[in-house]
Amino acid sequence: MNNEYFDKFINYGLIGDKNSRENIVNYIYNFLVNNEESNITISNSDLENFVPIINEIISNSSVKEICAEEGEVAFEITKEILEFINKSKKKINKCISPYDEEKELNKSFEKIKELDFNGHWQNFSTFLKNKYNKSELDIDFFEKEFKKSLDKRIEDKNKFSFENLKEFFLEHWDELLIKKQTLWELELIDQERKKFCKDLYSRIEELKKLQEVLEPFTNELGRLWDMTKGSWQAVNLDILKRYAELLKNDKSLKELANMLGKMQEAEKEFEEELFKNIQMKPEWKVNHASKSDLIGVYESDDISSLLPSETALLADETLQTVFFKKFAEKKLQTFEYQARILGYKEGELQDSRKKEKEVEKGPFIICVDTSGSMHGSPETVAKTLCFAILKIAIRDNRKCYLISFSTGIETLNLTDLKNSLDKIISFLSMSFHGGTDASPAMKEALKMLSNQDYKKADIVLVSDFVMPPFDKETHDHIQLAKENKTKFHSLVIGNSQNSATIKDFDNNWIYDLKNPKSVLTLVENMYKL
Repeated sequence: MNNEYFDKFINYGLIGDKNSRENIVNYIYNFLVNNEESNITISNSDLENFVPIINEIISNSSVKEICAEEGEVAFEITKEILEFINKSKKKINKCISPYDEEKELNKSFEKIKELDFNGHWQNFSTFLKNKYNKSELDIDFFEKEFKKSLDKRIEDKNKFSFENLKEFFLEHWDELLIKKQTLWELELIDQERKKFCKDLYSRIEELKKLQEVLEPFTNELGRLWDMTKGSWQAVNLDILKRYAELLKNDKSLKELANMLGKMQEAEKEFEEELFKNIQMKPEWKVNHASKSDLIGVYESDDISSLLPSETALLADETLQTVFFKKFAEKKLQTFEYQARILGYKEGELQDSRKKEKEVEKGPFIICVDTSGSMHGSPETVAKTLCFAILKIAIRDNRKCYLISFSTGIETLNLTDLKNSLDKIISFLSMSFHGGTDASPAMKEALKMLSNQDYKKADIVLVSDFVMPPFDKETHDHIQLAKENKTKFHSLVIGNSQNSATIKDFDNNWIYDLKNPKSVLTLVENMYKL
């Protein structure tokens, strides 16, 4: 599991050792993702105190249910549990422990020598008797044993030495002190747990509400998790529920939104991919270990391959010296043999091929007519379509930019859902009024195409198109954008449209308010010259 936050917690967490922190991260995440308990090894007592608290949090039915639906939520909740651990430890460190005085007294007792014992014991004895009852720590017993260990006159083989008795006493005292300190820390951790769980469970319920409103288009709960930290809960979710219900009942608008979402998927891009092609080439290899074909004569010291003329040198005593000299210098004339076997050698050839390029789905720019002529049913249709496109943008993680226009324009970046949900609800709640001037909205949309995030956007204009045609400058910019593969779509609401305006769009749909059975029709060709 590779994540920057997890790595930071493991390497620089405020509690425990690195190995224990890594184990706790894996334990939480694996439990939330797989809903399976596993063994956990924690070698640090401070971090070990958090284990029962963590188990209580992750075993909650709401947590298990939401994490089973979406792994990204499990990831986010793991992060927040780790933050809870760090914050709780930080608070413990800042708080003054009620046992600090006793800790200091404990440390000072460790330094006591035999000669100093009688002068200081009374202070320790009085303090500890006020803190512990006899069953927890028997001070009278230890006082008696300490005096016995210091009395040199007592010769008893069962008598403790002073140092051994001090060590035994401190071990017993430490155990009681650690137990009290642990209980105090657990109480603080539990207080933090209650606040953390109240917030966590509340946000899970809010997320479920948001999921319900944004269904059935998206299950991307992980991306919506951060929204539960904001103030959006105060906004009226009933508005979203209303348009979710309208969309559910209006199949034609749902189909249109899906078509708009899929159009850019049909325009595939390809790129050339270079790859290495391996070929096996036959070749003859020399096998020096065997004799086969005589290929010539060469100089060597190979006695087994001597020419007869060289052997003759040994027959004459006067020439034997010449033979041995040539042998030492490896200059004897010898036969050269060579055996060949057929083998294969790999050869690399660089080749190329076309492959489909991975392209992110393009963004949307939606222009919505909010003039007075759109009041009533056209207004509802326009808002419902915007709501449908918004869901697709969330599902596919696509940019989405809304431009509403009447006599002026207002813009809203729908991509930042966390910070814009209240504005979206405000848009869905507003009443349409004013005159109609689409040119400023289209100019703003064309301007957005120069933005890196929106350069491959589809532009959708929703209106009754009771408006004059675009001016020549806007018309020319639309044609130029088309050459750069921008698609222009219109949803015409009603039957009072100006065909001179419609003809600038690639695809036109008409929503017939008077025909509830077949309300949406593609009318692209009707307006083509």
